[in-house]
Formats: sequence, C-alpha cells, structure tokens
Amino acid sequence: MSLPRNRGFSLVELMITIAVVAILTAVAWPNFRDFMHRNAVTSQANQVLAALQYARNEAVSRRYPTALCGSTTGTACTASDTKFEGGWMIWRDSTLSGTPSYSAAKDELLRVVDAQSGVSIRSFGGSGSASIIAFDQRGAVIGAGGGTTNVVVCAKTSSSDALGAISQKVPGKYVRVDASGRITVQDLASTDTCDAAP
Repeated sequence: MSLPRNRGFSLVELMITIAVVAILTAVAWPNFRDFMHRNAVTSQANQVLAALQYARNEAVSRRYPTALCGSTTGTACTASDTKFEGGWMIWRDSTLSGTPSYSAAKDELLRVVDAQSGVSIRSFGGSGSASIIAFDQRGAVIGAGGGTTNVVVCAKTSSSDALGAISQKVPGKYVRVDASGRITVQDLASTDTCDAAP
C-alpha cells in the first residue's frame, strides 16, 4: 500500500512564477503611473473649475464681488503669487468697486482649500494680475480688460519637480475663464508649457 504524495510548488515553478509577475509588473507600471498622473490632473482641474463656478455664482446671487486667490495659510492671500497648488481661498468682498483685496476684518471668508500634492496649478491673467481671480455682480471677471484668465494644471513627475510637465500620455489641463465669466476646461496641447498660458 502506497501513501499519497503531497504535491506543492517546486523551486523551478516558483522562480518561473516570480519572473512572470516581475515582467508583467515592469510592463504595467508605466501605464499605471501615467493613469494616476492623468487622474490627479483631471481631479485638480475639476476642483479649480468648481471653485471658480462657486465664486461666480456667489457674486451673482449675493450681488457682491467674490474672489479667489492663492493662499498657503487660509487666512490671507499669498501676495502677488500665481501659484495655487499651495491652496486657495474664496471670499466675498465688502466693497462694490475696484479690484477686491482680502481683509479679514471686513470680508466674508467662504471657502478654504488645502494644498494639493502631485500637481502644479498656475494662474495666468489677461491684462491684469492673475494672483486674484474676481467676479463682479454680473458674473464677469473684474480687471480682465477683455482678455481671458487661464489656470494651468500639470502633473509633477516627482516630489522635487516644482513646475510639472506635459507629455503625450499626461497632457495637462487648463481652466479658461473668459472676460464675461464663462468657464471651460480643456486639454493642453503637447506644445504648451506649464509656465505659460495656452
């Protein structure tokens, strides 16, 4: 009478399995990384779009200028800074004329968004400063001078990458705000850069 043999993996079978898994991982990892970068860019572009639409809707419905600016603290605008990946804030301005500037004593802070990781977010204005994007009571951009404001979102390839990059697989996006206040999101072309308006 023979005893049944317990079968398992041999060392050769285990090594072949590990080699197959390693090859599949090496092939799939770049595509997965590009997918994650594309997802981060799309998510942040949609978040910027939602923030701008919210600011515009508040300006129209409450009949007071509403503005958005880059803010690393959430309590004050980062002076003359067009970088938004450090966070931003939206406020309702207390004055009815001129370009809004945030005053904690007079203005109503509506929203604060924390710093974003893995992306660069830059604002480029028409004829005025792009460090503040403000809407008047009609929903038009204050100080646009007939030009457009673009907020460019690019993926950072590493944590040390300050600006972000555009590639065929991860194109980047920009949120375009016309002088009238119309807001759209579009893909950047492969010839565009992250440090200039498209």
